[in-house]
Amino acid sequence: MISVRKPENFEKQEIDDLEDAECVEKEVLLGDPEGVKTFAMRRFTLGAEGHTPFHGHDWEHEVYVLAGKGKIRTDNREEVLSAGDAVYVPANEEHQFVSESEGFTFLCLVPRRGEPTTSEV
Repeated sequence: MISVRKPENFEKQEIDDLEDAECVEKEVLLGDPEGVKTFAMRRFTLGAEGHTPFHGHDWEHEVYVLAGKGKIRTDNREEVLSAGDAVYVPANEEHQFVSESEGFTFLCLVPRRGEPTTSEV
């Protein structure tokens, strides 16, 4: 069955319980409650000077930048990102998203096993 969620029903979650995360807000747009079988769609918004932890995990994910400017950092690379950019992050690649503006916002799609019940990014 088709599931439609309206923005007023998205629950914003401050990511403040992860070491080295600053000014990160996460919303799960589609996932288990909607019956999604294979992936979770999440929206992240990083405030001014916000960043995710430098981290890796055993699943790939795809990112689409909606608004603002930021960077993605890896062990040996740094790329500037802006609205319209798409990013593929392979499994086990350590990475970090860093805001360069207020409201750096992106969609992040992960396999359902990549959307834990905790606030892990």
